[in-house]
Amino acid sequence: MTFRDYTTEEFLQHPVFRQWVLEQDPDAARFWEQWMQAYPEKRQDLFKARDLLLLIGGHAPAPQDQQQTWEKIQESISIANQHMPVSGRLVPMPGLPRSKKSRLRRWMPYAAILTGVLIAAYAIFLFYGAGTVRYATVMGEQKTIELPDHSVVKLNVNSTLHFAKDWNKKGPREVWLRGEAYFTVRHERDNRRFIVHTNDVNIQVVGTEFNVNTRRVQTQVVLNNGVVQLTLKESKSEAAITMKPGDMVTYSAATASLTNKRVNPDEYASWRRRVLIFNDAPVTEVIKSLQDNLGIIIQLEDESIGRQTFTGNISIDDIKVFFKTLERSFNIHIEQTGENTYVISSIQG
Repeated sequence: MTFRDYTTEEFLQHPVFRQWVLEQDPDAARFWEQWMQAYPEKRQDLFKARDLLLLIGGHAPAPQDQQQTWEKIQESISIANQHMPVSGRLVPMPGLPRSKKSRLRRWMPYAAILTGVLIAAYAIFLFYGAGTVRYATVMGEQKTIELPDHSVVKLNVNSTLHFAKDWNKKGPREVWLRGEAYFTVRHERDNRRFIVHTNDVNIQVVGTEFNVNTRRVQTQVVLNNGVVQLTLKESKSEAAITMKPGDMVTYSAATASLTNKRVNPDEYASWRRRVLIFNDAPVTEVIKSLQDNLGIIIQLEDESIGRQTFTGNISIDDIKVFFKTLERSFNIHIEQTGENTYVISSIQG
């Protein structure tokens, strides 16, 4: 099957589609732009899937619930479509006097909006139910969340976190993360486990502090203090990885790539203070971090610029200061080409 034949639910589950919609990944955006040029007749279907993914906050139902959930959502959309304009014309409704049909025509745009809101509310209810608590942030927004056990999560921009409203006191404490967050986990007397679920790993702790980043089709875990055990999903190895403070483990279930190295944890959690810290980081990595945290797109006209390294701090609230520093340090020119787009080029001579 090709992308051209994908159904709505297949789009919602595909990692490249989710990167484009949820993470604003430039490479994924370019892929779908080219795809829409190749299949212009499917453009409307693609944007319908995008809008639904945004409505449900990026989460798909559990495998055992998927079929029933999709059927209910599709049924709701189908019912709503029966009362919406078709090709610019109202669906015939026999038995209505002409004057009532005229009033109905004037109110139809408002009815369509209301129907969209109801579908959104219904979809969210199906996905999360009354027993689930969900938090989400947009670009430029961070949230501090207190969990039922009084553990604290700092949720970074463009991220989602959800968990059961009432935790079983005998079972593990579990949360599900997409995006980036810093966890300060409260230790309990019975050593009850705390588990963070991502697409790539299950992170098990008792009481500790650590940063989790699930962007770029991988999960990156940086441990500040305490002990963490990682269970890799889609991995042939069933052995858990035990992390010590200062360890950074990065794993992608999609590519089966695994790295483990020593780092300065403060550099990877500095976003909590709205500052990004880099130490001999390639400019390409700096650009990716800016795109993740600010939602901007930066294009490099000269690849050699990306291989240069940068050391310093960047204030998330004043990106222009960083751009001026970069221009002076590397003899380059940075031009803003749109509201959130920039081009970096070398200065000749």
